[in-house]
Amino acid sequence: MIVVTSAAGGVGRPLVERLSAAGEHVRAFVKNDQQAGVARRAGAAEVVVGDLRDASALTDALRGAGRAYHAAPTQIIDEQPLLDAFIDAATSGDLRHLVFHSVVHPDLHVLPHHHQKDVAEQRLKESGIPVTVLRPSHYMQNYLELWDFIRVGSMPYPVSTQSVMGVVDVEDVAEAAVRVLRDPSGHVGQTYDLSAQELTREEMATAWSEVVGHRVTAVRIPPASITNPLRSVHVLPQLVAALPSPRATSVVRLLKALDGARNVRGINTWSRDAVDTYRTMMSHYDEHGLPAGDLSHLPTLLDRAPTSYEQFARREAARRGV
Repeated sequence: MIVVTSAAGGVGRPLVERLSAAGEHVRAFVKNDQQAGVARRAGAAEVVVGDLRDASALTDALRGAGRAYHAAPTQIIDEQPLLDAFIDAATSGDLRHLVFHSVVHPDLHVLPHHHQKDVAEQRLKESGIPVTVLRPSHYMQNYLELWDFIRVGSMPYPVSTQSVMGVVDVEDVAEAAVRVLRDPSGHVGQTYDLSAQELTREEMATAWSEVVGHRVTAVRIPPASITNPLRSVHVLPQLVAALPSPRATSVVRLLKALDGARNVRGINTWSRDAVDTYRTMMSHYDEHGLPAGDLSHLPTLLDRAPTSYEQFARREAARRGV
């Protein structure tokens, strides 16, 4: 049996789907009944609802499980209580292999999220738990939050249009995790970067332009607008100027996109610290980008070339009827 924590999340859900499709018995660990429904629809045979900071709940989830995939939700700032609870539960059970979901460049300590992952990696290795670490790059799926904008010719994001970002398809991350979980031999004690390629957002916008059949313009909004939306008002003329024909239909779609942007990722439910940390992260990417990790790791794990950004864009557009 394989336990997947954060099983209803961006990586957890496709991971549960792939493991279940491969015939694995999956026990999902989620935080509420709504997420339990997502995990069951993804194919989880069992679901445990609980708090990742609760060692007793994790002990119940890990009971009888030999393998696990552990990922913390993005909006968690202090990951240490979660890690302490997981280590306590894992070391008191029968866990033979853990795949830990980290982040590319965890030594980038200027960013709290990266620093937390670095500390977590070290503590897991010291715990004696047989562990494999996966370090994914910036997700291609992050830009699907902009789908309504892409349909009306723009790609606004709180990062420079020329910052170089290493990117990876979440579905490739899930596939790599499945391979490691199903056959741990040779992977225990290893750390893998999961990066497909490096792109600027201008290059991403070009890929979307080719896919949707009209020009898509990358637009930078100030990272400070994450906590002060008024800071992004000046980009409205750029969004309007990018509208494709017929403009009347495009204006309606733009208004829909602007309305949806007010709560991207459910950010309105995040703590103030989580929002501030996210803004700090975007500010760093705005100035410095986020280079890819070792580009040789992912194709080796997948035994094929990783999904390119253009392939990702075509697939996701087709899923949306475009």
